[in-house]
Formats: sequence, C-alpha cells, structure tokens
Amino acid sequence: MKKTIAIAALFAVCGASSAATISDIHLSADAEGIVTVTYSLDADAVVTADFRVGGVSVGGTNQWTLAGDVHRLVTADGQPKTITWNVRKDMPEMLVENITVELKAWAESDAPDYMVADLMPSSPCRIRYFPSADFLPGGIVSNEEYRMYYLPFRKIRAKNVEWKMGTDTENGRNADGREMSHMVRLDANYYIGVFEFTHAQCASVGGSRNGNYNEEYRWRLTPNNRTTYNGYRGNTLPPAEPSSTSPLGKIRSRIGFLVDLPTEAQWEFAARGGYGEGKWGDGTDILSSQSSDANLNKLAIYKYNGGSSMHDTGTCAPNGYGLYDMNGNEMEFCQDWWQPDITQLNGALCVDPTDSTKRADGVVGTNRVARGGHYNSNAKDCRASARFVYAPGNYYTELSMRPMTYANLGEEVAPTAFVSTDYIAAVDTRSAEKSSGTTGAAVNLRTYNSLTTDEFDLDMLKIFGSAFSIR
Repeated sequence: MKKTIAIAALFAVCGASSAATISDIHLSADAEGIVTVTYSLDADAVVTADFRVGGVSVGGTNQWTLAGDVHRLVTADGQPKTITWNVRKDMPEMLVENITVELKAWAESDAPDYMVADLMPSSPCRIRYFPSADFLPGGIVSNEEYRMYYLPFRKIRAKNVEWKMGTDTENGRNADGREMSHMVRLDANYYIGVFEFTHAQCASVGGSRNGNYNEEYRWRLTPNNRTTYNGYRGNTLPPAEPSSTSPLGKIRSRIGFLVDLPTEAQWEFAARGGYGEGKWGDGTDILSSQSSDANLNKLAIYKYNGGSSMHDTGTCAPNGYGLYDMNGNEMEFCQDWWQPDITQLNGALCVDPTDSTKRADGVVGTNRVARGGHYNSNAKDCRASARFVYAPGNYYTELSMRPMTYANLGEEVAPTAFVSTDYIAAVDTRSAEKSSGTTGAAVNLRTYNSLTTDEFDLDMLKIFGSAFSIR
C-alpha cells in the first residue's frame, strides 16, 4: 500500500522577466520513492527542473527517470502539468527527504544551452532541452547513446559579438593570405553539434554506412567519414537547404528543424571556445609553429597524439564551449565555397546570394571549405584559424561534419526560476522491495517519456543487424 505525503509548496520568484510564469507548484512522494511535482503554466515555455536535497542539487546526470512535462517545450493548455522522478531507481541509497525543486521557464526563442534531438524513428518526443551538460542523464560522454541515438547540440551565443576571425600572428599561420584577420559580427545565435557526426547517428536517421571499420563497436562512435560534401547535403546548393534524401535532410524531417553544415565563420567562432587569437579552444597558448604542441595534446587526436587513425569522437577534452574534437580527429566540412580572401564578407556565407553556383566574389565555385585538422595533421593545421580546400564530390577518409541549426532561436529572454521553499518529509524506501515503477505515479527507467527506451535499442538492432551488441 502506498503512502503519499502531499506538500503545499511555497515558491519564490527570481531572475528577469520571462515569456511564461510557473505557479501552483506542489510536491509529493510515496513509499516507493516516486516524487511527483505538479505545476501550472500560463504560456508555452521550455521547462527544466533541478531537484535538491538539503539545498544541494542531486545532479541532473542522476535523473534518468525524470519524465513528464519537463526538459521540453510545454504547451500552456490550461491543464495542470506533472513531473515524476523515481528516486528509488536513480539513487537507491538516498533517503527521500528534504527534497525541493527549482523549475525554470525558458522562452523557446532563448531555449537552454543544450538541445538533444532524438534521431530514432519510434519516439514521439523529438527534442529535449537541458540547462547544462551536467543535466544530461548518464553524462554526455559516459552515456554513449548521445553519440548514437541522439544528436546533442550546444547553443553558441554569437549574436552581435564582435570578434577577430583569422589571425595575424599565430604560431603556424599560413602566410598565403587565406587566414588574413578581419572583424566579424554574426547576426544570430545558433546550436552546433557537441560531437562530430558519427556513423551510428547516420545509421539512426537511415543513412548509409560508409566507414572503414569492420568491427561494429569501433565503428559506431567514430566520425562518419568517407561521405562527400554533396553526400551530406544532397543535390542542392547553399543557401538552399539540404535535400530531403540527404543525411542532413533526414535529420530535419526527423526533428522538425532545419539542420545544415555551419558556415566557416560559425565554425571558427565555436572552435575558439570563447578565446581569441593565439589560443587553443581551452584558452591555453598555441605554442608550436609546425608539428607537435603540448597544449593541444589533451584537446585533439592529431599526428603526434595517437593520430594513426581516427578515434571515437569525445575521446579528448572539450573546448571552452563544451565541444569535442573541434581540433583534430576528422576535418569538418563547412557550407562555404572556397574563396582565398574572405576579409570583406563579415562572416557571411561565401555564396553569391543570386547564384548559388558562384562564390561571393562572383567566381564559379569548384571547391568547399574544411576546418579543424585531422588525425594525421600537424598541430599548426588544427588551429581554429586554419582553412583548407576540398572537392565537394570526392571521398576523404579524414573528412566528416558537425551539424548546425538555429532551432527557432530569436529574441533573447532570460528564464525565470521558481524555487519551492517547502520540502518533502522523510520517506525511507531504501529497505523496501525494489519498485517496478509501472503503476501510479511511478516512471519506468526506459519509457517513452524518458530519454532512452528499450524500443530504441531494438530499432538500432534492426538497423545494425545481429552483430550489434546491445548494452
């Protein structure tokens, strides 16, 4: 028999104005360790939650079973909203007591920093949002599903930021003029992939396997190489969106947002990680003018750091924006036509707006831009400023891509936080029989409301075949 303790939660409002207000927050817990939160919402908003014990966050990575009207766009339809969390399953040794929750309402135009797109065909919830990488269940690297079944994006706040693109003085800079510095101001924020696009992600959206590994385990988390620029986008040219039959077009049809390659200005801004000329993406100095660089070793797989072949994306440390493999591992295609001198473009896409077959300078385009260096590159070629040229119809083992989307981003509106000041009294469930999580308010660890499901694993088995090992 369940014992439910209902709490009439008080709440305090903090932060700037938001497009939505959360009210009528109530918490309860039952003897099986199911915590339930109900609330009201007066306008559509992305709602996120942070549960705390004794005022200290339990950490979003521990909240596998968090489900319901949370971490997604919630519609204000006049009905009460519900969040459930199975504490027993996620943190079986934790005493259920002194639990409070902070709910945040985010305008869709300024959604949280992390957006996770569900690539699997059977899930009804395509997009989840998280305020930081620390909230992704299981951990963004530890949980391999973020490089297989899902596509995590990181918001890059570049709108109206004036920054120097290219370089005048960096160690290893190319002296042929292709890296000439110029000031750039992008006109929009955007989301960019946390990882290089993997073979498993490509398979998840129905793309073909073009990798050069035979072992399924090695293959699935490595960047999707040996696909041409045209193969990623299909038979359309920027600024037109990718064709519906291309991997990028299939992602769009799956999640509802336009997804494309980044422009090279967007790519370079993201690769810098918030740091300027002469710095790697974690803020350390660029030391080498040629081959190896001790400061690059923790960020990149390159010629002098295990670079005999590509590795799983996410193997090295992230840059200042939490992006992995912006340096080394695989070179990454950008949308732009290759044009040696881009100093007059102010970061604009290097495509003639009236003729997509031509570069911005009016010359017929023949090659595309790639950035970031690869597993067999010298350190100098892994710099954020370094620019390279590749034929769009050729296959390269050292080339992959990283997706970008605007995802309805627009007006910037700070989220509003609503913090429950009352708490759930003690409910000790640690010695009770393990909850099945299938009745009442209970939430199964793998349900369609959660981030991962058994059905997803079964779908992946169908895609990969019986040789694939399901965890």
